[in-house]
Amino acid sequence: MTLAGSARGTESLPEIWRAAFERERAGVRTGADPMPERRAARLLAAFIAVGLFFLALPGTLIGVGNLLLIAMERLPTAPRPAWIQAHGQAQILGWVGSFMLGIALFFLPKLRVADNRHIRLGWLAWVLWSAAALIRWRAGTSASDPRPWLIAAALLFLAAFALVQWILWRPQHRSSNPDRALPVLVATGFAGLGLALLVNLAGAWASNPVTATIPPAWDQTLIELEVWAFILPVAAGFSTRFVATALGLRPHRFRARPQLWLQAGFTVLALAALTRVFIASGVLAVALVAAIVWGLRIFEPPASAPKREGVYAGFTAFLRIAYIWLCAGAALGVAAALVPAHPGLAGASRHAVTVGFVVTLIFCVGPRILPSFLNRRQLFSRSLMALTLWFITAGCLMRVISEAAAYGDLHSWAWTWLPISAYIELLAILLFVINLAGTMLRRAPVWFRLETISVATPLYWYTSSYPRTRAVLVQAGLSTLDRTKDVPRTLTLEEAAAADQVDAEQLVETLRSFFRTKQS
Repeated sequence: MTLAGSARGTESLPEIWRAAFERERAGVRTGADPMPERRAARLLAAFIAVGLFFLALPGTLIGVGNLLLIAMERLPTAPRPAWIQAHGQAQILGWVGSFMLGIALFFLPKLRVADNRHIRLGWLAWVLWSAAALIRWRAGTSASDPRPWLIAAALLFLAAFALVQWILWRPQHRSSNPDRALPVLVATGFAGLGLALLVNLAGAWASNPVTATIPPAWDQTLIELEVWAFILPVAAGFSTRFVATALGLRPHRFRARPQLWLQAGFTVLALAALTRVFIASGVLAVALVAAIVWGLRIFEPPASAPKREGVYAGFTAFLRIAYIWLCAGAALGVAAALVPAHPGLAGASRHAVTVGFVVTLIFCVGPRILPSFLNRRQLFSRSLMALTLWFITAGCLMRVISEAAAYGDLHSWAWTWLPISAYIELLAILLFVINLAGTMLRRAPVWFRLETISVATPLYWYTSSYPRTRAVLVQAGLSTLDRTKDVPRTLTLEEAAAADQVDAEQLVETLRSFFRTKQS
């Protein structure tokens, strides 16, 4: 609510309301404003919804179709290259990118002194990013003249990315958190994403207008940058807070000097990927993974009890399994660079990192933090979370083993395992989507004690924190509330009752009855 907006149309309101608006125009405030949190949660929910769409449909279903075709023909190059590239970008940019951008826009401003003007710009970034991901998918799968669509998608990705970075790092922000590891690592990862998006634009410009494919050299560079220069540092940054808290780990080791070393390492890795010295980038990836695991203390004994409230209790073991997959994927990446004639090693490495590490990490952390971010909802089902983690781990293990064996023509049974692993992973992903969608569709529960509801609480707090209370209070007799959209933040429930000649204590009882059925 703006002061200008509150000044318009107040002449017909009761004197008590007009006085409250005057207090607000004079700068009087009472308590924190819950509305920015709700608006940020809506923006996060939008990014998560888009990410779930790309995870379930363009990403996973295309990937399963590609793998079934490979298994039937026993040929890694059986699918159209355009479909393989469309699948990869739908997963990395459409799903993982949407999740990471949404969480960054929601969480990073909490670590910095920032106003709420970023919400509208955040919605613009969401529109641009979502449109770019959809156009990129269409260009690779159905466009008759794909090159202009590839270029348009690349430009939209860059525009959305630039807008998000301006929102997150513009100069008027000042850090309010002494622990700089999370924002530093996330900023490093976003720098890698920016570089990857420039490579994506160059690849789109050089794309084949008939086959809708980016040249293989550009595509390999793009994937290296997306996985190791973007996803890894951002995941490590968020892990310093979310994974460390979940596992009860001791404080991380990423102080000033280690942060500089990590930034330097990721910079050199990006340069090696750009110059296509993939052996060097692979070795650097192994070193950076080792440094991150050491710095986070992932495999050290916890200092406090893990945080398992509201989620599947065994998820802490899968968090560590995710980092085991990361180590395995980095090692396989070096092997793939040393033995380029074995096509299965590169695919197995990529799958170990993207599914084994990234997907498992999100499947562990997402159900724990996202319900809380989305107006403190509760997870839809712990059982679905458990099944998701077990299935994705089993499917990924089968996929990595069978891909390395089948593509190298080592064992015939591996070709049979490939489609089975695809179905198991698809089941895990669908269960995750159902669980998270069910969580998002749930109404936000009430976490406070009913005894705390009082006549001294501002009316604005009720109507902004729980919008459905507006109709309840109007029905209970607050007729003025039905005649105005804006509510002054200093107007107490008692004052609103007096303005409409309603019993304030009866309003309190009405609110308690309303909230009693919505408690967690």
